[in-house]
Amino acid sequence: MTEKYLIFFDIDGTILDNEYQVVPDSTVRAIAALREKGHRCLLCTGRCRDIWPKEILDIGFDGVVGGCGTHIIYHDEELLHATLEPALMRELADDLVRFHIDGVLEGSAHSYFHREPWMPAVVGFFKEPRPTRDIGRSVSPEFEQGKIEFLDSPTLDFDKMALWFDETGDMDSFKEKYADRFDFIERDPTFYEVVPTGYSKASGIEFICRHLGVPRERTMSFGDSTNDLPMLRYTQVSVAMGDGNPDIFPEVDYVTEPVMEDGIEKALQHFGLL
Repeated sequence: MTEKYLIFFDIDGTILDNEYQVVPDSTVRAIAALREKGHRCLLCTGRCRDIWPKEILDIGFDGVVGGCGTHIIYHDEELLHATLEPALMRELADDLVRFHIDGVLEGSAHSYFHREPWMPAVVGFFKEPRPTRDIGRSVSPEFEQGKIEFLDSPTLDFDKMALWFDETGDMDSFKEKYADRFDFIERDPTFYEVVPTGYSKASGIEFICRHLGVPRERTMSFGDSTNDLPMLRYTQVSVAMGDGNPDIFPEVDYVTEPVMEDGIEKALQHFGLL
């Protein structure tokens, strides 16, 4: 593979190991080597900008396709940011209370939570430090980046949702109400990633390819979960992490080693990019 590629990397479970919450040295080394050779490397994540980890950004990437395609930044320039109507955001936040669903409402400047989250994954996000590095154009001046907000905030500003629920919640009713406006990506039986209809990791990659004039034939992606499937199906070359969700394995060109066993570096060597 001698052509220059656009290479897209998921964060959680791909760049960042889910169990140890570290990035292998081999991954950092491989991404630096790719960029030295003229390939362009971008993050392609479900996370919105408020929870893009600074330590991941500092590895060095050419851009970010964030929020499952709702927010795209390339070389610090914001190219696309799809936002929700204020009335819809308020309705969603109120319905999470009404249907007793826990979660994170993710935006570029804030993440919004219940005042007392109860699902373990949400509690983890609630305690996670917010980034301090500003990527792309400045957010609206009324917002302080990195500040945690709550569902009852008088002003809401978010792009998508990550929702967890247990037997006390009524996710079925919530899904039925919003099925025509949002795609519900089942990550596990109690976890949905909820994205405005029409946006996905694939739509984000298609947008950046058009913007840069790069044909789809020169794209490659790495992922580990079901929210990566649109990305993995879209790019010319697709790689699944060996410790990822096995449901995605039949959909990819290559299943590499687990994250902490140098999976990214080994896959790039397999395809002759290093």
